[in-house]
Amino acid sequence: MPQILSVAVCISEEVTLSDFITPMELLAGLNDADDPVWGVGMGEVPYRVEIDYVAPTMDPVVSLKGRNSPTINPTLTYADAAAHGKQFDIIWVPAGPVPSSRIPKEEIAFIKQQASKAKYMISVCGGAVQLAFAGVLSGKRATTNKAWFRVIVAETPKDIEWVTKARWVVDGNVWTSSGVTAGCDMVLAFMEHLVGPKITRHIRGAAEVREITDTDDPFAEFHGLV
Repeated sequence: MPQILSVAVCISEEVTLSDFITPMELLAGLNDADDPVWGVGMGEVPYRVEIDYVAPTMDPVVSLKGRNSPTINPTLTYADAAAHGKQFDIIWVPAGPVPSSRIPKEEIAFIKQQASKAKYMISVCGGAVQLAFAGVLSGKRATTNKAWFRVIVAETPKDIEWVTKARWVVDGNVWTSSGVTAGCDMVLAFMEHLVGPKITRHIRGAAEVREITDTDDPFAEFHGLV
């Protein structure tokens, strides 16, 4: 029987949708192994995923672009997750509101509480700020959105080794990516880590996402960081 991996996507008002919508669709591609059409050619897939979208309240979450983009319906609140002692295998953290002082305190508390037992802690773009404030990145290598790189480095703890030129960075069970679309590249690398190249290429090919490496980062130069 395949193992179920529980995933918590940490969201709040002004979340960046692209930091998690496509990556979660790609990750949920592991569940296609059970589909008689989409699963053809995948072979034995050892994992399935169950994804929760966790927010301060159950109200629809308005994203970074406001009413010009879709809202997201949470499936769980941070308070309920804590009250029921729910532990997730994977914590996925997209960019939250700016300035960072407006990031919900319950989100930081949730990340901090989950970190000790989660199998993986993952951020996309400015989501590295939440991981940093929760202490997850202390003593580790990490990267983030290059457009906001200097600001993020300045406002986060000084015991983090920020990597200037990287599409994504892996340090132990912590994965961090550069800005927005880098999350798609990172999640496919993460999936290859979980299930190997054959299954990942099947999902990559269906979504038509090119294969690149973790050092393929033209935006570090674009933003004058290197």
